[in-house]
Amino acid sequence: MKHGFNSAIRRSLVSRLDRRTAFRRALGLGAGLTAARVLGPGEQLRAAAQATPEAVGVCTTPDRPWLGMDLGSGPIVRAGFGGSFSEQEFAAVWDPFRELTGIEVVEVPHTENIHEQVRAQQEAGQVEFDIVEGTAAQYQQYSDIWMPIDYSIFPQATLETMDDRWKQPNAIGYAEVPIVIAWSEETFPGDDKPDTWEKFWDVETYPGGRSLQGFSAFKVVEAALLADGVAKEDLYPLDIDRAFAKLEELKPHVPKWWTSGTEAQQLLTSGEVSVIGISNSRIEDLMDQELPFAYTLNEAIVHSDFIGVVKGAPHAAAAMAVLAFRFEPAIGAAIGELWRQPIPSTAVWECASPDARERWTTNPENQEKIVVTDPFYWASEAEDRSGRSVEDMVNERFFEFISS
Repeated sequence: MKHGFNSAIRRSLVSRLDRRTAFRRALGLGAGLTAARVLGPGEQLRAAAQATPEAVGVCTTPDRPWLGMDLGSGPIVRAGFGGSFSEQEFAAVWDPFRELTGIEVVEVPHTENIHEQVRAQQEAGQVEFDIVEGTAAQYQQYSDIWMPIDYSIFPQATLETMDDRWKQPNAIGYAEVPIVIAWSEETFPGDDKPDTWEKFWDVETYPGGRSLQGFSAFKVVEAALLADGVAKEDLYPLDIDRAFAKLEELKPHVPKWWTSGTEAQQLLTSGEVSVIGISNSRIEDLMDQELPFAYTLNEAIVHSDFIGVVKGAPHAAAAMAVLAFRFEPAIGAAIGELWRQPIPSTAVWECASPDARERWTTNPENQEKIVVTDPFYWASEAEDRSGRSVEDMVNERFFEFISS
């Protein structure tokens, strides 16, 4: 296992070197880019100053106490998902950190059982990962695999503008992920759009196929209850029976419950559905191609995933430092603009370009529109006291529902 893991690190290092120049050119950044240019601090400051003069101070480089620490030599091993998200994270975060410190970040695949894998490594005294992420439910179940976050070295401007729920003892929320309602402008060319969950369910007034995610009931249940008239402040505890009764109404109009962002895009572009619940980044990708689609942040259903440093990590100090670096407002804005899913902090929002931040769920003007989920409710023990989580219990019913 150790040999295979080290081989994966070597492959990551080689491929990173091969891809770095091409990707930076694609971003218009240049091959010989310095850390300052990757961050675009002048651009970030100008963008912030255009809207809120007080934001200029927030977007300047904060104190970096970790620069005075012994960070070792790395490489930091981060379990990631590959693809464009990883490339963008390297361009905006990991590569600039390497240029500051000389410490490389390498990525190995984030596997389905990674948290069990980490726990097994810890029990064997041979930890190979440094940075691992997880959902709220995974954090609830595996919180002991992460070491305490050293919040003293994180930028305080970011922390002070984050909801406490995203600042857990052993992990921190690092990307606010919305599911939005999107539609075909060719099907709905007028002013009346299917821009609420109630309208999403109204297939007579707004005809065409529908689709929602099929890999988890999380957010699907919330959408069904909102469609049935439940106010967002009254969602929890969830009325599961009521949600499934509402889903029964929609089911005949769902040709497929999508299981990947690519599949969601294909359902929309093929015309198989005219309205869909989809991640904001996926629908914006289609709109960037000037395809005739639109979406709303009204009733966007959002959550944040968590990231942390593994307990017993071989490069723990450097891993904690790079996470602190990632949470600097200007750095967070840079990766947020690329991912379109920012750190849940208004300080980070203030440092983004006006065009990007207008569409972010962290935009104060959008806060009244969105629905912030309670992922820790999903992670709590189910009412049947079986030892299962609410998520496990509801997913079992959901998977049976969509497959029948």
